Amino acid sequence: MAESADWRENTYEHTLEEELLGLERRLKSDPDCTLESLEGILTHLYHSEGADWGGRGEVQNIILSATIAAYELIVARLKKSGQDRAQDPSG
Repeated sequence: MAESADWRENTYEHTLEEELLGLERRLKSDPDCTLESLEGILTHLYHSEGADWGGRGEVQNIILSATIAAYELIVARLKKSGQDRAQDPSG
């Protein structure tokens, strides 16, 4: 029984880590990636989460949940720091 739960947790953790890395890179390199744009994407993700009339399946639900968590975390970090986007450490 523990094995069946492991793949779910591993999928969630892997997706969360990859999304966070991607979002952090994007914030540093893409001038169009701002708090406002991330909040817009997060709103879209919330809508997608609620629109599962076709039956996404367990794996896709886990991936979507982890993706939402990553966006929520990055948005919260930006709001807490009072910044609209990540600061480039090189300058």
